[in-house]
Amino acid sequence: MNLIQKILSITAIIPLLLISCNDDEYGSRKESTPLFESAAVSPTSFTFGDSITLTAKITDPATNLSLLTYEVVSGNSVITSGKIPIGGDSHEVSQAIHVPLLSNQADKSEVRVNLVAQNVLKGFATTQVTGLTGNRPVYQRLYLVTDIGEIAILEPLATDKNKYHVGELPFATSIRFKIAEKIHNDKTIDYTGDVYGNVNGKIGMINESGESAFVYTPSADYTKELTFDSYSLSVTTIGNNLGEGELGLSIFTDQGINGESFKVLQIHLENGKTYSVFGELAETRNLFNPDFFERPAANKVTFLGKTGEYTVYYNTVRKNTFVGVNNPSYPDYLLACGWGLGYPTNITSEKIASVYPGKGRTHTDWGFGNVLNYVLLRRMGEGIYQGTFYTPGDHDHYASFKPFENTGWGNEKQAGGFTFTGEQIISGNNNWNIPNGEDDPVIESANYRFTVNLNDNTVHIEKVIL
Repeated sequence: MNLIQKILSITAIIPLLLISCNDDEYGSRKESTPLFESAAVSPTSFTFGDSITLTAKITDPATNLSLLTYEVVSGNSVITSGKIPIGGDSHEVSQAIHVPLLSNQADKSEVRVNLVAQNVLKGFATTQVTGLTGNRPVYQRLYLVTDIGEIAILEPLATDKNKYHVGELPFATSIRFKIAEKIHNDKTIDYTGDVYGNVNGKIGMINESGESAFVYTPSADYTKELTFDSYSLSVTTIGNNLGEGELGLSIFTDQGINGESFKVLQIHLENGKTYSVFGELAETRNLFNPDFFERPAANKVTFLGKTGEYTVYYNTVRKNTFVGVNNPSYPDYLLACGWGLGYPTNITSEKIASVYPGKGRTHTDWGFGNVLNYVLLRRMGEGIYQGTFYTPGDHDHYASFKPFENTGWGNEKQAGGFTFTGEQIISGNNNWNIPNGEDDPVIESANYRFTVNLNDNTVHIEKVIL
């Protein structure tokens, strides 16, 4: 029942009230009704999604005031409503009211505010503020911001100013997102502008505490296009399937390795070829092993290794991608195994341990039983090898490892046979140690690039930002 209907119902009851007892809990009944001295709304022309200010002066010299009820109405729809406590025999109201944007809300809509003032004896008065105009918001562009930090710019369609579109996406088929009018320089949402998310299972305007919306693209390998309709407050997507030279997890298979979850793909990779990546592989938090991949764009990777057959490994928790080969060996590779190395990842050890108990960013061990026991150094030139690893473990700041020429412990490279330049983090004559003794300096756990030159037996170590 809307407000006007309630008023009509109350009016019908008034004769019954007049024949009731003259005394009640408020004392001797006095026949009085509130009086609206004034009522106004500013601004008179506003944008849906903004706030308006209701001002009113209400008096009732005979009976204390109790409540002011308001409805903001456009056409036949109640956009929002609320109650404002009032009291005494005179009360001045100044109340900000948020006017949401509803689906299919007409532009330049005539808006009115219905008001009902009551006193403690249920006497009431009504008034209406008219002459108001509600306008639809218009944006030059909008920003699609996914929960994992991806950003895409939505541009208005020339054929429909209420529809905002982005194409050539590399997104997953399942997306949790918000749509924002403004973003900060660090790509986070600026809530001083309009933001759309989930409101009771539908798209609507939200504030900082609001939830993300969700969309799924069926029968596709990835989401290629997305359109936001700000009139119907809906989102539609178009998906696509992978082609030659395109990589997405839909063509990977699941594999458990040493208690960790992987997506794996056996594939022929070509040196210098650029591959398009989609879905989770295109997420900025997914870190491709920089010794084997260059990433010219979020959804592009160029393979740096030797042309051949590889297995691509994507760790679903560590969010990193690296390659392996059958029986890696010199002269194409060196293999480093031992304690305290890990392929680079942007996921913290705390997050990794929450899924893989007892584990962290480092994962190597003494042995070659699986691809997590060791890490590969790629041949960069005659006798020169490069490997980029996170080390030492951030739980103990300790590492002890050695490079080998093959998985049979062949031709180990002892630390005493090399001169180390750059970051002085390695000590020892046999194992390559990063010690954590009482008198040892604490070595920062970070991504370090090792360049091993077997021609002059030098190792250059530099810290890198990935």
